[in-house]
Amino acid sequence: MPKSAKLYIFGVIVTGVALFAGSLASWPPPQLLSWFLYLALALAASLVKLRLPGLTGTYSLNFLFLLYGIVRFSLPEVLIVGCAAALVQSVCNTKKRSTLLQVMFNMANLIVSVTVCFTAAHVVLSSGMGQFRPAAIALLAFVYFVINTVLVSGVLSLLEGKGLAEVCQDWYVWSFPYYLVGAAVVGLLPYSGQSVPGASWLLLLPLAYLVHFFVGLLESRPASSEVKTGESLPMAAKLYVFGVSAAGVLMLTWAASQWQTQDPLRFACYLALALGASTLKVRLPGMRGTISPNFVLLLVAVAQLGLAETLFMSALAGMVQCVWRAKRRPTFTRTLFNAACLSLSAAAAYAVCRVVLAGGPSQSLVGLLVVATLVLYTCNTLMVAAVLCLVENKPLGNIWQTCYFWSCPYYLVGSSAAGLMIATSRAAGWQPSLFVLPVMALVYVSYRTHVSQTESAVWGS
Repeated sequence: MPKSAKLYIFGVIVTGVALFAGSLASWPPPQLLSWFLYLALALAASLVKLRLPGLTGTYSLNFLFLLYGIVRFSLPEVLIVGCAAALVQSVCNTKKRSTLLQVMFNMANLIVSVTVCFTAAHVVLSSGMGQFRPAAIALLAFVYFVINTVLVSGVLSLLEGKGLAEVCQDWYVWSFPYYLVGAAVVGLLPYSGQSVPGASWLLLLPLAYLVHFFVGLLESRPASSEVKTGESLPMAAKLYVFGVSAAGVLMLTWAASQWQTQDPLRFACYLALALGASTLKVRLPGMRGTISPNFVLLLVAVAQLGLAETLFMSALAGMVQCVWRAKRRPTFTRTLFNAACLSLSAAAAYAVCRVVLAGGPSQSLVGLLVVATLVLYTCNTLMVAAVLCLVENKPLGNIWQTCYFWSCPYYLVGSSAAGLMIATSRAAGWQPSLFVLPVMALVYVSYRTHVSQTESAVWGS
């Protein structure tokens, strides 16, 4: 073992021991009955291991109980349970016998991760997010996932001589969808007599579909034909692009004449986040276009901002997504068309949710999300697929189906993130709702890695 790896391991172990000893010094009297039940369930969960697609390692379900314990029990109680769970996971039902150093490192890693997460929990729950616990648990899962996986990736990086980012991508990004679903389950459990709205459980459906999609990526799919890169457009495509662009410009002109904002700071913050999200792009295999997590902020804008604010945010986000690090030199026509598509789609979602269905499904969070996501996704993907159909002379259904397979899971999970933000904003204000966004950032990283690895393995590109 390299000396640097030994120093790293001993450093983590010493840190874990110090944190554990410090927590025991202030251990309050435990609730013995509930705590022993919690301990038994966590140990039983440690015996249940998941072998994730494409990985040789396994993951245990005990992290679900650690997340629950962080908001239910004291830090010493959670750490004792966590250490016992790590011990069981390390020595039971394993193909290779773990050494004492490995067991101690696993326990110390868990102590550090839980302590940081426990500290974050007190900050998050005191900020107002405790009024909507699914969002708070989602943020805590993000903290736990990052700390835990980075610590393990660090020692593997030293042992294998690879970069830290490479180890995280190869071994741990696959596991994030499973962490996300688990965090949603824990966040929806009732706590201290507080009930969770039944509609909130529908947020699990897109997350479960995300796991199904990632598993399905392991199966070979027929490669679509190579995308043409020529810049010339057929006359029909030119007329279509001009029509959509003109409609978008007219819509934005009308919005400018009706401009008003009730909360300039909130609009500025949402706009900045939407523009930042537009720089995070995933290029779809066999397709010209990219998808970006900016639609999460657009869904939030549909629910919380005015029409003019939503339109300008959509148009600017579409422009940034088109020009930022584009593989092909962005032209004025393409940039204007993309901005028009996104703003028209957002306008359609706004009109249906806030005007046509006013007083109906739009009053329900789930109803609002379902309608807004469906309209925004369908309008945007169909408008883009239509121009590709005219340019490449392919059936519209075939092009839209390819786009649907790759982008639908991303939109579904994004709608869940938007739902958490909207619900948190209604309960605690718009500022605490921004804590949900780090989870969506990890969804982006995980999704991009999956698509990239699958495209390389299946299409050899």
